[in-house]
Amino acid sequence: MPTTFAPAKQFVGIANETTQGTPVAMTSTVLVNEVKPKDNPTWLDDKSWRGSMATDAFAKIPGVAHAELDLGGPAYGDGLGYFLRNILGDMSCTGTSTGTGGTTLTAAAAAGATSITTQATIPASTPVQIGTGAKTEVFVTGTPTGSGPYTIPLSSPSGGLLYPHASAEAVQPVTGPYTQAHSLLNSGGGQPMSHTITHFLGPTTVSGARQYPGACFSELGLKWNAESELLTWSGKATTWPSVALGAAPVAAPSTVLPVASWRMKIGIGGPATGATLINTVTDGELTIKRELTPYYTVSGVQTPYIIQRGGLSVDGKLTFVAADESPLLYMLNNSQPQLQIVLDNGLTGSNKITFQIDCQIAAFTDMEPDGSKAAVEYGGSFTAVLNTVNAGGSGGYSPIKVSVTNNVPAGTY
Repeated sequence: MPTTFAPAKQFVGIANETTQGTPVAMTSTVLVNEVKPKDNPTWLDDKSWRGSMATDAFAKIPGVAHAELDLGGPAYGDGLGYFLRNILGDMSCTGTSTGTGGTTLTAAAAAGATSITTQATIPASTPVQIGTGAKTEVFVTGTPTGSGPYTIPLSSPSGGLLYPHASAEAVQPVTGPYTQAHSLLNSGGGQPMSHTITHFLGPTTVSGARQYPGACFSELGLKWNAESELLTWSGKATTWPSVALGAAPVAAPSTVLPVASWRMKIGIGGPATGATLINTVTDGELTIKRELTPYYTVSGVQTPYIIQRGGLSVDGKLTFVAADESPLLYMLNNSQPQLQIVLDNGLTGSNKITFQIDCQIAAFTDMEPDGSKAAVEYGGSFTAVLNTVNAGGSGGYSPIKVSVTNNVPAGTY
């Protein structure tokens, strides 16, 4: 029988990288229904004259190389966080308080610290939330030492604290669900985490899979339609050239389900509740775009020296049933209202999934009436404006904050 491979068996995995471009084994299966990988080697032509009636190349010599990935599908509450952190970079994490065991720091803790000192002891293997607000983070503790103050190792995630914390800040044992808030990273070099994407397709010898290391996303889009769609996402990434995986990966999909768009609530001029809740939006989309440039150096290798992230922008579109002229006036009056989008799966506890998008300043730049349908509609575009309210723990400005609530343990993203 001829050898063939069924596309229905393909799957995609992801893992956080420590060094950009160094591939690592997948740690999670991300559920997508579209993936289009493409290796992009360049070719250098030798067109020196050789006394022959020819104008084409006499030789093609390999130049530098990178790869590109398009992927997407329904938005899953436990998977989208990888891609949000990749394109935005700044992430805080909060948990659900257990109600007991809370204490405070007895000394300031610097970014990168792998332990903290506390007033009261904390048992090993306890998830704890350190701090409040934009610099909140969650760690699992190691075995405590001392007789007061106590030294508490931060065993997971590795790498230590993301942010500095002052003495007397709260340290509270927590459990799921957790909320990860993603904003634009402005500290250090401003370069978010990169990821290795693993694609099992079948033809690759031994493993059936190729890895795309160093993945950096240049675009992440969200779309919704109350009548006919789940919340969906799509993304575009630039990566190092693909490499064959040595051993077959194993798919381990989660049981978390995507969420129907009709559950969404939108607030304009305030939160998606009360007087600023807007009930007339039928569909929309939001796109986060990031400048990317692969840099190559004379270092004896074809792969990038770095895939450098540049500036970030956010824009979107909304369609309204025309209850009045409010959508048009957002543009004509240049009111630039707050925009909040919340999508909740309606469950509680560890099963709860919530997506919340906050654009503190949304400038509506285009809005057109549509009288061709059963009801008059308005459809138009907005741009998210940089502001400090949506900024994360790294400070500065951000045009957006995207918060996802799920039961994913600290250190996953």
